[in-house]
Amino acid sequence: MSGYANPFVLLKFPELGEDVSVLMRNPQLLPQNVLTPRDVPLDEQGQPIDQADANEAMYEVFARVIVAWKVYDGSEAMPLEIAEDADPVALFESLSQDGDQPRLGAITTENVAKMPMRIIKSVMEEIAQVADPQ
Repeated sequence: MSGYANPFVLLKFPELGEDVSVLMRNPQLLPQNVLTPRDVPLDEQGQPIDQADANEAMYEVFARVIVAWKVYDGSEAMPLEIAEDADPVALFESLSQDGDQPRLGAITTENVAKMPMRIIKSVMEEIAQVADPQ
């Protein structure tokens, strides 16, 4: 069989849920243009003028490298009516831990932006290893 070894990287997140995972193309095997975000306007200090635009540029990179995922949309949690004097422990214990959360659908920039920060950080780390392998 010819080709590169390990063309994909599987990231599992058992601490988030037993079936939460992301399959991505191995950044070490991709050309630079796939991993380079589009240019965003910068200020005099070299910082993005619009941080939301800079985030979207990075999410576009993620959408190019992620092949498949089983990730849930935690931002869609139902708002809770909480009394001012609520006991946090009792409230936590009363919440249903088995409630259904919707899965993120197609791998789009909009859906990448809905990923939990824990997953975003892991994808960023995989890509960053190419830029700084130490």
